Amino acid sequence: MKPQNLKAIIVGAGWAGEGHTKALQYCGVKVAAICARKQEVVDKIASNLDIEIASTNWQQTLEKVKPDIVALATPAILRAPVIELAVELGAHILCDKPLANTAKEAEYFYHLVNEANVKHAYAATHCYHPSVTWVNQLLSNQSVGNLQQIDVISSHPKSKELKSWSWMNSLSHGGGMLNNGFPHWLGILERITNKKLSSVVGQAEQRHERAPVLTNVHDFRQFRDTKISPQDATNMEWRICDGESSFSALMKLSLPNSQREKENVVPVMMRVTSGIAESVETNGWYFYGDEGTLIVRGGMLSFSLSKTENSQTSSLAIPEALTNNLPQVGDIIQNMWVALVIDFIADICNQPHQSYLTFQDGWRYQVAIEAIRQGIGWNQIE
Repeated sequence: MKPQNLKAIIVGAGWAGEGHTKALQYCGVKVAAICARKQEVVDKIASNLDIEIASTNWQQTLEKVKPDIVALATPAILRAPVIELAVELGAHILCDKPLANTAKEAEYFYHLVNEANVKHAYAATHCYHPSVTWVNQLLSNQSVGNLQQIDVISSHPKSKELKSWSWMNSLSHGGGMLNNGFPHWLGILERITNKKLSSVVGQAEQRHERAPVLTNVHDFRQFRDTKISPQDATNMEWRICDGESSFSALMKLSLPNSQREKENVVPVMMRVTSGIAESVETNGWYFYGDEGTLIVRGGMLSFSLSKTENSQTSSLAIPEALTNNLPQVGDIIQNMWVALVIDFIADICNQPHQSYLTFQDGWRYQVAIEAIRQGIGWNQIE
């Protein structure tokens, strides 16, 4: 099978819907239709992305087109019926994160696709960043000796402007920092270390009780970037926010099915906070070895890497070859969506490919998310 012979349908016409479309088109897949709730929204997106069918009835469209691939780019609250019909039609499925609202639902989705023998990809894509590959290579080459500990600190100051309520503020819609940031961070950790999450404990904190609501806004980028003045907010509808904005977690990473687990465990401390007075100078990723430390400064998408050894610190630029290996289609977010879809489509076409995250990983990550939210002790991740 060749990518040019594959048809796809996108369900969701926001940021992720656009990203999945461009990624599939880059690989040569025909995106036959895109579906969303509002006709004027989906018409505009379909026109911009050269998609023939713009639909507000995803069920009818799936049954009519009978796609080879269904890409789910909606909030998690809308997952179940689409996945069930896609599996019934024998379609392979690309799903953005989080996979589901609960670990039980994520388990159900995994068994559904596994028993149907369709390919399934989970779009926690930041593990494709070139700096992740670079750190993996450095650690594999014993650049700091044997890895002993990883600390991740990400603290963000309180915004001076009000931000709009969006699905990200609602747990029932699949919102919260754990559902949306944590899968990326965990994917990065597992790829860097070549290990899997084996156990986790933590706690989550919700800092924002309410937020004003922007009307007629569809794309998350608009929610994120629009600033609301206190004067305007007084005349707006306000909604409850129950999605966590901060969390702390202790984790253990180990080799899968290791018979000598104690010798292979790498402990991880992760602290993510928002709404503090000012940013923290210690923000970054710290990889402590028995012969030195690798330090990754900045956010997930603007890394700068250095190595400390014998009290001397030196910068480590990402090799140009690693940067060039990432497809250049749009911004860094888009390019990482493309990197995942390249592997996914190659797998569908029985071609060589790198391993990629699947619904099984989405299920594992959801188990970890629930364990952190519940905060009731160590939880083993099978």
